[in-house]
Amino acid sequence: MKQIVEFLESFVIVGLVIAGIAGISYNMFRDDGWIAKGLGSVWNFEVQYPLIAIPVTIGAIVMFRLWSRDRVIHGKTSKLPNLILYALVIAGAYYVGRYAITGGL
Repeated sequence: MKQIVEFLESFVIVGLVIAGIAGISYNMFRDDGWIAKGLGSVWNFEVQYPLIAIPVTIGAIVMFRLWSRDRVIHGKTSKLPNLILYALVIAGAYYVGRYAITGGL
């Protein structure tokens, strides 16, 4: 019974993390999203896709470095990956709740 509860708990956490990543990505990269508002008039259709690839690549490199540098194997643990995970879970809960209430992101 305990294994079933642990499995369901981890399933919900993974679902919330995925929902958080999807919601943040949607709001960043959609038309008139966070990046488009931040760049203002510079943002046009011709440069949209390369500009999307740049922050995603930089984010992937940073996350890989944090993961590989702060593993338990090296004898130290960092709180930053846990904080990122908690932030994604909170964002996922927000986007799931917002979708359930309003029907949109």
